[in-house]
Amino acid sequence: MLSGRGSLIRTVLTGVVCMADLALIVMLAIQLYKIPILPLKYGVAIFAILLVLLLVGAYLVLKSLKSKKIIIRIIGVLLLIISIAVSAVGNYYMFYSKNALENIANVTEESFTMGVYARADGKIDSIEDCGEAEFGILKTIDNDKTNAALEMIATDLSEDAAQIKTQQFDDVLATLTGLTDEEVEVALINEAYVEAITEIEGYETFADDIKLIKEYTITVETAQEEEEVYEPVEPGEPFLVYISGMDTWGHISVASRSDVNILAAVNPQTKQILLVSTPRDYYVPLSISGGAKDKLTHAGIYGIDVSEDTMEMLYDVDIDYYFKLNFSGFEGLIDAMGGITVWSDYDFTVDPIKHYVVGENQLTGLEALAFARERHAFAGGDRQRGTNQMNVIQSVIDKMCSKSLLKNYAGIMEECDGTFATDMTSDEIANLVAYQLGDGGSWDIQKYSVSGSGSTQSVYSLGTPVYVMIPNESDVAYGTELINKVLSGETVDLSATEGESE
Repeated sequence: MLSGRGSLIRTVLTGVVCMADLALIVMLAIQLYKIPILPLKYGVAIFAILLVLLLVGAYLVLKSLKSKKIIIRIIGVLLLIISIAVSAVGNYYMFYSKNALENIANVTEESFTMGVYARADGKIDSIEDCGEAEFGILKTIDNDKTNAALEMIATDLSEDAAQIKTQQFDDVLATLTGLTDEEVEVALINEAYVEAITEIEGYETFADDIKLIKEYTITVETAQEEEEVYEPVEPGEPFLVYISGMDTWGHISVASRSDVNILAAVNPQTKQILLVSTPRDYYVPLSISGGAKDKLTHAGIYGIDVSEDTMEMLYDVDIDYYFKLNFSGFEGLIDAMGGITVWSDYDFTVDPIKHYVVGENQLTGLEALAFARERHAFAGGDRQRGTNQMNVIQSVIDKMCSKSLLKNYAGIMEECDGTFATDMTSDEIANLVAYQLGDGGSWDIQKYSVSGSGSTQSVYSLGTPVYVMIPNESDVAYGTELINKVLSGETVDLSATEGESE
């Protein structure tokens, strides 16, 4: 009687375990279908193998209950354990993949931080003190965001926006000096401009003369041309990505100056990636400036779409996607990967962080960030910094494609949130990953940097002369030529091109 009851209990437990295993297998199959991050043949194979393990394991366990053969039972239990473990781990990885893709993909909104500033030695300390104050605002630039912020200020002051006193200024510098010269009591302006002002000679300590009393976040949809029809790139087809990097602390969704401007021509068929770096100080017309020239980095203040359109104008190319990254967020990502190995062309030191040698350097997140930021140690200045940034990106790509990714997969996926953003859909990213996994093979990454000559010119955003780099038109034309070659299926080799590559 007890033996029969015990056999029944073991049979029921086996059934429960098998049902739980089947549920995990089905969940994994659904996730693999919804997020096609694996080639179909791999997904089908995994599902079939797990199902076979489940069926054979269940059969052996149930058979052993009748035959009393322990060895058969042990084998059956082991097969069930393997099936459950693989299914559970697979669901775990897919969960983090899904969250990471949803967080970085198909980003259609961007935030702009408008700040209300008062004089550092003034009596105004909060927005509530601004009831009778006159606000200095820009006359033409950022009108939509200024008006949106004024509406929010009016709500805080329990007033109508039309009742707020304003004085318009022609440019950013005039607006902020109007504040310090006491022409107005407060100034309402995009916070990114204040950072830009401190780079002007004679205004390095300007931020000490003012104080931020209130921030207003304006969220807008990223702009698309009305006539533009979205056509996703088919898996395996070449595409062009604009990589925009901001070198500031803050969330990736906040618009800021673009200190990294790289075009990545990717051809999965030839397994080649071309990275073309453009200096942040390049003196070019912005897509919104009506022909007026500005530093390329300032395009990011107006949104990722302006930076992307400006790069299209400069190189006369059509960009398929943008990929925005926060270099400050790279620190946590690189640490989660266990560090990266980066090539340095020069021997230099960034105090107090690290001394870098010519050749390969094993770097932590902080050391990689310092490496990517440094420019004063090089005669080539920002151009060499662009090369170093491309080297860091290459090292991250290499590490992400290696088996070491699996060692801390969850941590790496979590670090991607807030570090990357793209207008690619999650399906497009998953399809690219699946294509790489199915095709295999390593990538050949080529790097090229355009150059120019230093000058001092008035810029659209600030309205005052600042240091800029006048583009070398032949460099830009060659960059366009290289991009078109890679996208058309030609293989380029810049390793022996003296003075042009990197």
